[in-house]
Amino acid sequence: MSPFSLGTKILGGAAMLLLGVLALGVVLPTDWEASASRVVPAEPDAVYGLLDSPEGWRAWTAWPDSGLVRSGPERGAGASITWNDPELGEGSFRIVEAVQPERVRYEVEVSGGAMRTAGTLTLTAVQDSVRVDWHEEGNLGRNPLMGYWGFFMEDAQTAELERSLGRLDEAVSGRGRSR
Repeated sequence: MSPFSLGTKILGGAAMLLLGVLALGVVLPTDWEASASRVVPAEPDAVYGLLDSPEGWRAWTAWPDSGLVRSGPERGAGASITWNDPELGEGSFRIVEAVQPERVRYEVEVSGGAMRTAGTLTLTAVQDSVRVDWHEEGNLGRNPLMGYWGFFMEDAQTAELERSLGRLDEAVSGRGRSR
């Protein structure tokens, strides 16, 4: 006969299960990578003009709706924007390199730097169009529950990059949303 009641056994078992889930989450990988490409029927300079400034990015990518603050130069390396949105939390986006019309590199930090992303958009002229290759890599931070999200991050972020490249194509052609 056990000295513990049924309720104590159930609560103890649930606590052990939760500890096991958290322990496994700590050892799961938190690094991820995603890539997408698209050929846009435009000149490289037309596409580049939407890549080298935070305002350009707002025309074709998802941004928080509130708490946006611009800093640094308007375009190129150092141009940045921060946000503090009730739904998305705190974050920042900063262009770290801009080589016209070839490449833009950027960094994103969310939750005070707990989650980080580094990305590169590379433009290659292809006849009368431009191929846009987008690569991102990031780290989900040390939250043990984020390790589980890491299993889905590559597929989820690749899909988001593809959607955003579609919106970039629309913005360059004049079919995109206006802000």
